Amino acid sequence: MKNLSLLCALLCVFILSSCNTVSVTTDYDKSANFSSYKTYAFHEKGITKLKINDLDKRRIVAAIDAEMAAKGFTKVTSNADLVVNILASSSQELYVNNNYGYYGYWGNSYANVSEYTSGKIIIDIIDDKKNILVWQGIGSGLNVDNIAAKSEKIPQAINEVLTKFPPLNK
Repeated sequence: MKNLSLLCALLCVFILSSCNTVSVTTDYDKSANFSSYKTYAFHEKGITKLKINDLDKRRIVAAIDAEMAAKGFTKVTSNADLVVNILASSSQELYVNNNYGYYGYWGNSYANVSEYTSGKIIIDIIDDKKNILVWQGIGSGLNVDNIAAKSEKIPQAINEVLTKFPPLNK
């Protein structure tokens, strides 16, 4: 019974860890003093040039605002410490699910192939005084085909990308 409980617990951890909506990578300037930054603003021209619909633009901006506020940053309209720029793209991807079935000594396999639109969000954070990139987060693999789910998936993706911002100064 103890082994069954342990197996169930491990299975739950595996399932929860596989629920990430995006694959995230980050990079940052290790010489930047992130504790000195208190305010931020958006690079408005960058947002205007985004090649996504206005609803998704507003979802991304609102999600970044919520994450930055939760981290103690204040949004300002001028003289910001940091400027946030957003890039987004999408591409068609194939999902292949190999299914194997064994019946006695005989086995067979078949594959289900489906196509979906995979989105990528890049968040650049720039030191406005020095005009240098100090942090970048990339979230890729966001399935944006389900229009009804985008209002939930986009904020989740932004949360996952900004989880490591600001990095801990060492």
